[in-house]
Amino acid sequence: MKIPPAVWKSPLLRHALSLLLGIAIGVFCHYLLFRLTLPTQPFIYVAF
Repeated sequence: MKIPPAVWKSPLLRHALSLLLGIAIGVFCHYLLFRLTLPTQPFIYVAF
């Protein structure tokens, strides 16, 4: 699917696509950091 060049020249559409891509990358990085910082065992087992 080839996107016509006129689409990329529209500032509103380009900003909207950039915003959506930034949100998607941010959510992915947030989830990745959340998963990496989870302990391997639940805290209840570590306490006893």
